Amino acid sequence: MWERLNLSAQQLMSQGKHSEAESYFRQSLLEAEKEFGTWDNRVATVLNNLGNCLRVQGRSGEAEPIYQRALDVRRKALGPLHKEELMILENYAKVLRALNKESEAKKLEQAAMGIMRRN
Repeated sequence: MWERLNLSAQQLMSQGKHSEAESYFRQSLLEAEKEFGTWDNRVATVLNNLGNCLRVQGRSGEAEPIYQRALDVRRKALGPLHKEELMILENYAKVLRALNKESEAKKLEQAAMGIMRRN
């Protein structure tokens, strides 16, 4: 169920229907947490997608803690410095830049570069 909701939300995003997509991402998140627990990598995927949805709506302040949680979940699920962190790090850095947090954004980008060098 979580995956179907997540895919539907992604389709809505591609159609520019961001508020509808946000609702589907939030439902998908609830389903993924219920099915797999709060520290599952699939939860991190949905959180990243929800963060993207909020970011494209210009709601960077709301997206920031979502990306932080996505990063925390992904690291707990897969360990630190896993290549699947890259997408979250890049998206999170974009939000931090939008919030004028340049030094924090640079730290995330440096972490991403370190992961790319390792893999």
